[in-house]
Amino acid sequence: MKNLKKPSFLTFVAGVAILFTGLALKTSGSGISHILILIGLALIGIFWIWSIALVLSAPDLKPFQKRFWMIAVIAVPAMGGLVFHIMHNKAGRIIG
Repeated sequence: MKNLKKPSFLTFVAGVAILFTGLALKTSGSGISHILILIGLALIGIFWIWSIALVLSAPDLKPFQKRFWMIAVIAVPAMGGLVFHIMHNKAGRIIG
């Protein structure tokens, strides 16, 4: 999977893993769970902002495509960015 070479996508994967680890620890009553949840949410937030920057700086997207992706990324924060990363594998090529 080519997305695993992108640092922004890895930020999302790490954020989700840390978030779910924090949620799992919260059920057991661990004190560090709140910190892990906040770190996971922060990483997912960084991924969201990074996705917006990538959409704006993509040279291969036409203006109407940029508008579509901006609406998708902003309206559905983490999932819109995730779909953009999955569908936009190479410059000049949108899968779908």
